[in-house]
Amino acid sequence: SPTRAFLFGYPHLMPKMQGNSLRSMLQKARQKMSSGDSRILVGVDLNGVDGSDSSAAREVLIPALSEIDVLHLNEDEALVLSSPSGSNSANNGGIDTNDVSPDMLSQIASFHQQGCAVVLLSLGSKGAFVSVTPDSERLKQLSSKASGSPSIAISQWMPGTQVRVPAFQIEHGEVNANGAGDALFSGFCLAASSWGCEMERQLCKSDEWKVTPHAAGTFASLVAWQRCDAKTRDGDGMRSAAELMALISQGNLPDVLEE
Repeated sequence: SPTRAFLFGYPHLMPKMQGNSLRSMLQKARQKMSSGDSRILVGVDLNGVDGSDSSAAREVLIPALSEIDVLHLNEDEALVLSSPSGSNSANNGGIDTNDVSPDMLSQIASFHQQGCAVVLLSLGSKGAFVSVTPDSERLKQLSSKASGSPSIAISQWMPGTQVRVPAFQIEHGEVNANGAGDALFSGFCLAASSWGCEMERQLCKSDEWKVTPHAAGTFASLVAWQRCDAKTRDGDGMRSAAELMALISQGNLPDVLEE
């Protein structure tokens, strides 16, 4: 099967893989793993962001943002990385930004301005927030050069889209949230990759249903939902990725944990 994505985590815990070194590594990974006219998705997951020195924390990440297609972080990490001057260009008109403060939206806008294509913000029990860059040219960079080559779902997304997706209630078994963030991130990147486009073709013969930012976020939330269920995380009744995506296309979703 084709390589669809390169996911890298915790650069703040790796002194030799930060700033320009991080950017260079991600760039080389994309070049090496891309095949012919196909494109891979590059995702970065944050952890270990030191809140005692915001300036140093920003220097780890900011130079590499132009090479990051999906950046995953939580609210605390986003606040640490906030620029002192901030950004006032956050566009939140007409979108569901419940539980996402204006300052957080401003910081997300700053990530986009510095080259990041998509920001996936974890909101814990309230789900996640997905923000797509308003820069259409940045999204076009992820398009396949030749017809017939696998496309990355992100390349087809509407610039500037911002949506919040919910977390889902655990149906049975105890709750074990260990690894929920990793599950959310990996699930989102899978849906946002060329696999998402393949699911569109398999699940819908027309143009009526697409793997939109909301669908990708919902898929990620479902992956985390299964991971947090102490029963399904061990394989008992766990649905496959294709089965989870089918639930979304059919609108057959579990009950929402918290609006």
